[in-house]
Amino acid sequence: MELIAMALILAALVVGQYILYEKIGLKKVDYKLSISTPEAFENDVIEIVEEIENAKWLPLVWVRSEISCSPWLTFKGQTLFQNERDEQRGLISGIFVLRGYRKCRRVWRVRCEKRGIMTIDNVIITASDLFGLSKKAMIIKLTDEVRVLPVPAETEMGEISGDMFIGSVQVRRFVLPDPFMISGAREYTGREPMNRIHWQQTARTGNLMAYKNEFTTERRIMVILNMQRSVSAYDQPMTLSVLESQIKAAAFVLDYCGKVNAESALVVNSAERLYIPPADGYAHFMNALRRLAELENVCGERLDDMMTTLDCNEFTDIILITACVTERTCDILSGLSGVGKCCKVFTVGLNEDEEMLPPMCGVVHIPRVGYREVK
Repeated sequence: MELIAMALILAALVVGQYILYEKIGLKKVDYKLSISTPEAFENDVIEIVEEIENAKWLPLVWVRSEISCSPWLTFKGQTLFQNERDEQRGLISGIFVLRGYRKCRRVWRVRCEKRGIMTIDNVIITASDLFGLSKKAMIIKLTDEVRVLPVPAETEMGEISGDMFIGSVQVRRFVLPDPFMISGAREYTGREPMNRIHWQQTARTGNLMAYKNEFTTERRIMVILNMQRSVSAYDQPMTLSVLESQIKAAAFVLDYCGKVNAESALVVNSAERLYIPPADGYAHFMNALRRLAELENVCGERLDDMMTTLDCNEFTDIILITACVTERTCDILSGLSGVGKCCKVFTVGLNEDEEMLPPMCGVVHIPRVGYREVK
């Protein structure tokens, strides 16, 4: 009888705690998630912070959180799963143990593998009882995201237009100083002509002084990023490695323009044509990177059709980043070179099509980057 009584008491305890956890297991459970930064570069490590609070007396002996995020936000031990839209998503899973009226905070260090808008869709919180019989779950919808900016490709720029020695944009150092851009005075070296002597400073200091000139240029570069996969199939998505290599090349050219203080413009034949007007400076460069980060793998128009509508008169250099060219493309580049534009083609590999390019058009080969296949 004693054994039967003990068994009944044990069964009552198991059933009682099961009913208790079923009813109030997830009540007064507060969950918060935050990302350390809204913006990062490729290969940067960011932090995803989880905070879960048990604001009731009942302890939670086993609580599991499953974070559904973009597959390009990765950490050690992460798994992938298919969602209802047949897309692969990343799954960050953690287990908590919470006593009554306690809060727990966990930090995940996550690597941003690829440029883009990386999102966290939802979190599934599952709580269990002492024996694992009850498993209550709730879904928390989230809208957190991080913009991952592309990093410039590791390549060389090569030569660009060399006849624009003097202009209106000030640079650190160039070939010749601008005689109209006077920034002060310096000591006379004996090599300056008489009309370059600064007589006022000479009288003030008692030593011969010459005008100090800054270096300027009128170089202005148009960067054309082609989203067209091939000559025959312009509306099909590009191979991931080719697309990302071209975007890195565009980031490299824009970064180069920023370093030499040359104005640059960006044109992309995306789903809706992207055009960033010419400008210079860090703000312009970061704005272009943000727009590149948001690019989807969709081509909105053929490269030739877009190039015929562009006004290149105000630009000294035309840089085309593409994986394919046609005879019409080569004719357009040849015409631009004929009117004094310096044309250059950045490519992952045109193969035999490279011979079609006009001889005055320089070719720069972009290093291809590799990415794991994710739908």
